[in-house]
Amino acid sequence: MDGRPHRSTWLRRLGPPRGRPPWLLPRQGPPPQRPGWCRRSGRLAGAVIAVLTALASLCGVLVAGPVSVAEDRTYGRTGDDFLPRTLPTGVGPDRPLSVDSPLLRTSPARTAQLAPMGAEWRATPVRVPYKTPPEPPAAHRPATEPKTEQPRTDQPKPQQPKPQQPKAQQPTEGKPKAPKPKVDRPAADTSKADGTKAGGAKRKIFQGWAFDRCQAPSVSTMRAWLASPYRGVGVYFGGRGRHCKNQKHLNRSWLRETKQMGWNVLPIYVGSQSPCVIANIKRKFTIGGNAWAQGRQEARDAVSQARRLGMAPGSALYLDMEAYRLGQRRCARTTLAFVRSWNREVRQQNYVPGFYSSANSGVRHMERARKAGERDLPEVMWFARWNVPPSLYGEKWLNRRAWHPNRRIHQYAGDVTERHGGRRLAIDRNRVDAPVAIIR
Repeated sequence: MDGRPHRSTWLRRLGPPRGRPPWLLPRQGPPPQRPGWCRRSGRLAGAVIAVLTALASLCGVLVAGPVSVAEDRTYGRTGDDFLPRTLPTGVGPDRPLSVDSPLLRTSPARTAQLAPMGAEWRATPVRVPYKTPPEPPAAHRPATEPKTEQPRTDQPKPQQPKPQQPKAQQPTEGKPKAPKPKVDRPAADTSKADGTKAGGAKRKIFQGWAFDRCQAPSVSTMRAWLASPYRGVGVYFGGRGRHCKNQKHLNRSWLRETKQMGWNVLPIYVGSQSPCVIANIKRKFTIGGNAWAQGRQEARDAVSQARRLGMAPGSALYLDMEAYRLGQRRCARTTLAFVRSWNREVRQQNYVPGFYSSANSGVRHMERARKAGERDLPEVMWFARWNVPPSLYGEKWLNRRAWHPNRRIHQYAGDVTERHGGRRLAIDRNRVDAPVAIIR
């Protein structure tokens, strides 16, 4: 008993039950007593626990000192070993921590000196000389020995001056300027004679801006349009599919006078059209049953009319093939045979075969034929893609390395009206880097 009244005693002080629950009713009889064997067992268990605790404490003192420790927040490091984060609180100056202590067995090259700091003892690592570990076997040595740092000298090495080589100047003459995509009006024009020969005749390359229209303008109009930025003009000089067959001004004299003014002529031949041509007005001029023979015949006619107008060998002659349905395979094969035959005959006559068509049909078709390894393809590509900035090498259906250099014309606008020198004309706009006619 601990001196407090028994439960039955203080329950009696509450008075009569007066409706209290059963568990609060006073217990009848004397308070229960524990059996003797239970009391003896409790005392025995307590003694056993005390003995075991004493043995454990003794073992701890013999092995690693007192088991009660105080937290130590400092640690030292040498190599890959760490000092213990906790040290016995009983260790002090009277009992220094030995190197042979189990706490430092992982670092036999280190000892610790204890210094009192308040109520705790902190460990300060101290380096102790130790034997160098033996070298590993040859199989475990690295392939390359570590580099040793060389002692620095006070005198710097003399720097030898490097000989300066003059930079080679890249030739700029004769290079075409990159087209400015945002420029809608032509800039300056350049024309030159190319050393490349077509069947033994030199070509004349024109780089600049040109216009073309169905009817060739008069000489006076061409003179008035010298105020314009254009210096190239496309004329329809022949072909059974030509819409403006009655050319009022186009003749040998007209070509000579325009040449003297500084104009460059792009001759266009509108021959037979593809059997699957889209324009209804061109369907009566489609290719016949023998496409190869018809192409050769019309090529000879184109060369004959060019010579009659005074166009010398080496001049470019452009075959006009209007847009057609490229998805029809039989029609595409017939069209390609006609174009190849026309190109071969024009080339054999020492003229330059060119090709004009829509970028989505004829031009795309020629690019496919080039990738397939077809021969007798056009030497110059004149592609029509309207309502876009002028770009000779930005056409998506043409490889940038194909028809290069000086072999492209981009017709970037059509059916527009311009006025220069008091004369108004409906024209198509072109960006040119290609051969033109050589006028005798």
